[in-house]
Amino acid sequence: MFKSLSVLLLILVVGSLDAKITLPPELQEYVDDLHKLCLEKGGLTENDHQTYDINDKNEKMMCYMKCLMLESKWMKSGGEIDYDFIETQAYPEVKDLLLNALSKCRTIEEGADLCEKSYNFNKCMYEADPVNWFFV
Repeated sequence: MFKSLSVLLLILVVGSLDAKITLPPELQEYVDDLHKLCLEKGGLTENDHQTYDINDKNEKMMCYMKCLMLESKWMKSGGEIDYDFIETQAYPEVKDLLLNALSKCRTIEEGADLCEKSYNFNKCMYEADPVNWFFV
């Protein structure tokens, strides 16, 4: 369960922290595996991921975000974002950053499908804290 506890938190807020967080090896392995899984499911390459701009509503990248959210359990299969799970399972070192951004993203546009809803959530989190937002 620890693996799903914090992965999307890390996806969203770790990247630009001045003091980089060192993940426990099992969590780093999970993050890497999740990234690879979702790239493969979406038919994406590392280059697609590395060159992606959050302002671009690219269908494949939106579905990559859906994969991340479902696999990390931040989104239920029916599309409900599990805010309680996110809050209670947040990685301690970045919990305050996450909760601050999350408080601004409680109401998001549903979108045409779960891919777009996942994008809308991630875009909101980016806009809530562009300095610390990070995309795995």
